[in-house]
Amino acid sequence: MIRRFATMVLIACSALAAWARPSFEKDLKPYLTRHCIRCHGPQKQKGDFRIDQLSTKIGLEDTPFWIEIRDRITSGEMPPEDVENGPSADESAAIVEWIAARLKEGEAARLAKRDKVSYNRLTVEEYVNTVRDLIGVQFDATDPGGFTEDPEWNGFERLGSVLTLSASHVEKYLTAAEKILEEAYPEKAFEQVDMTRRAIMENNVVEPHRTRLREAGLLDKVRFEMWPRDIFRYSTRDVRLPVAGIYEISYTLSGLKPPNGRAPRLHVYETKLDRTLFEQDVIAPEDQPTTVSFRAHLPAGRPTIHVFNKVPGPSISPRSGRHGRRPFISLEDGRLPWQMKLTAENGDPLYPFLILDSISWRGPIITDEEQRWRDEYMPDEKYGLAGVRRGLGNFARRAFRRPLREGELDKYLSIVQAELDAGEKFRDAVKAGMITILCSRSFLFLEEGDEQTQRNELNDWEIASRLSYLLWSTMPDEQLFAAAKQGKLRDKSELRRQFRRLLEDPRADRFVDSFSWQWLHLRKVGMFQPDEKLYPDYDDHLEQSMIRETQSFFAESLRQNLSLREFLDSDWTMLNGRLAKFYGIPNVVGDEFQRVSLGPEYNRGGLLTHASILSLTSDGTRHRPVHRGVWVYEAIFGKQPPPPPANVDPIEPNPVDQPKATLRMKLEAHIHDPNCASCHRKIDPLGLAFENYDAIGRWRTTERVDKGTGANPKVDPSGKLPDGRAYRDAKEFKQLLLSNANTFSRTFIEKLATYGLRRTVTFDDDDDLQTIAEASKKKDFRVRDTLEAFVLSDLFQKR
Repeated sequence: MIRRFATMVLIACSALAAWARPSFEKDLKPYLTRHCIRCHGPQKQKGDFRIDQLSTKIGLEDTPFWIEIRDRITSGEMPPEDVENGPSADESAAIVEWIAARLKEGEAARLAKRDKVSYNRLTVEEYVNTVRDLIGVQFDATDPGGFTEDPEWNGFERLGSVLTLSASHVEKYLTAAEKILEEAYPEKAFEQVDMTRRAIMENNVVEPHRTRLREAGLLDKVRFEMWPRDIFRYSTRDVRLPVAGIYEISYTLSGLKPPNGRAPRLHVYETKLDRTLFEQDVIAPEDQPTTVSFRAHLPAGRPTIHVFNKVPGPSISPRSGRHGRRPFISLEDGRLPWQMKLTAENGDPLYPFLILDSISWRGPIITDEEQRWRDEYMPDEKYGLAGVRRGLGNFARRAFRRPLREGELDKYLSIVQAELDAGEKFRDAVKAGMITILCSRSFLFLEEGDEQTQRNELNDWEIASRLSYLLWSTMPDEQLFAAAKQGKLRDKSELRRQFRRLLEDPRADRFVDSFSWQWLHLRKVGMFQPDEKLYPDYDDHLEQSMIRETQSFFAESLRQNLSLREFLDSDWTMLNGRLAKFYGIPNVVGDEFQRVSLGPEYNRGGLLTHASILSLTSDGTRHRPVHRGVWVYEAIFGKQPPPPPANVDPIEPNPVDQPKATLRMKLEAHIHDPNCASCHRKIDPLGLAFENYDAIGRWRTTERVDKGTGANPKVDPSGKLPDGRAYRDAKEFKQLLLSNANTFSRTFIEKLATYGLRRTVTFDDDDDLQTIAEASKKKDFRVRDTLEAFVLSDLFQKR
């Protein structure tokens, strides 16, 4: 993020970082005069390139030329090596950083430019949540042919200047609106689905077993056993969903876990939608089955659902991996001799396996409030256009999240009237008006400002939406609308009350997940799938657990109002059984995340040793210390390094006839260009501190090197920061970070402001950001207090 150079950061390596505000005359011109103007000035213009006539407003004017100057200096092409009294590599690196920062500021200023009205398009997540709260329909935006992913800028997906609207978007919004209203107002009445049946029905049992079990009174006790990677395909037998909607599905089953092994994992997958509906570890004794329930949005008709026991195990390809004709009743009753053996002699499970008893279906589920809104929007035909005006008026007011302007409703009423005149049915005509509202600018965009005047302050309705979309990623509720209607939200005490109310609501989990996902770039976890041969333990469950640790850690810090310092180093983390086993931490079972104390022997603590962060900066095969350093540079210090020079040679693999070398050793030998080295001296120490962690975040003391002679070399996690402070390992490095809590707090606030304001921050916001930072410091940088200080700040009420 853009920040004043006055902010002293841990990695400051030059006098540039100490300047209060960037100055072309003071900071850049002396360098250009000494080293550039004589060849690119009034007397001589080598390559027809002249510098002295370029605009000094770097980042705002003549941007392509300043980018070329930055790149030429970065590559070492300019100034030429043979020039007398040329600059040192450190001098040039400092200039490159200075120009890069100005270019970034210019980009931010362009993105943050505000007209009379700012239009911020709803993200896909916000659209789905808003539709659900508006009319009670869970629109599946990720269905085949659905919405495309939102573009992002530096990790953030909510910036209005990035979320543009194309012709393809308009077409998709129209199709979505039609589907939403088709579900809300089905053509025909339907019966609710409410059924429970055994996993194995009587007619699925073959003779002579059917007669035998009937005579023994066991025909209704047949179960379906699922060993690792096994599949059950009969969840939807005799099930036909009358309409699209939300359905509750329940499985009654047992889950047996081997001693010191993994738990079996129920994985429910809809093949036609290509979507995982639910997954969870299940641990329950064979004679005490448990019931797990979940809700999913499904289209009308017969779904195609497969259930897996998604854990690794022996191959199911041989004959022993098949189900026999003999029905399974219990482990005591036994299985066929040729089938895979599931338990040891003492009865302990050999593999994690599931025993499925029954499946239940219920739905579609529509709450009373959702039905009330639907009925209110769609009038009875006997009330005519007067009823339509009331219904569409209520729909539009909630959809637009503000009062309607004079005459604004008339155009939607005219559409209804035109449909009626064309002979359409009454309900279809009203739906046409509602479709137009759902495709309108006022619904799809959060509007801030006034076309009639230049207004930089938000009004109460805009504050209500900014707050609800910050914390809930959806439209305001009725209490927030009421406060806006009464003009109370500019009162800080009322705004504080509403903030705390919204934060206590379960919907605030969306803020936790969304902000941490964007700020910390968690979308990159798993972008490069780890090599199966090198990391056989890595799977989807572990990957999801890695991400959830970081998001749960943020949630715990927010709920308990812990200090931001905990993000840098802590003696606890949030774990489930899967991730705890990966970390080698005992006595954590189950799929739910829980707070776990960390002893020094586990070598964990704070965000920087989360497997998610360590793996997102890897390439699937090896760790990448430079990328780890860049991540710390950006996410913790809020700075962006200049781009590397073009055509940098890759690090060569270890020669087979040479002693094995760590990636760090090869990296240090690789960086021979002084222009590269000056930048790497700032960034690399931030990543080399974590050499004890491999590409997926496992602890190690040696680095696996496939080629070369001798034993695998020991890793070296020590380093020295540009300011001279040294560390021996990640623990000491984190202590150095803690001494710069002010810097990290300021970065966190800037990230929060970018997310909450839906725009980049610039120098114009500097005083407001500093006020929030000071308020945060007074409260010991506590997370919830910092978030509240942001919401109550003057900045939050500005466009």
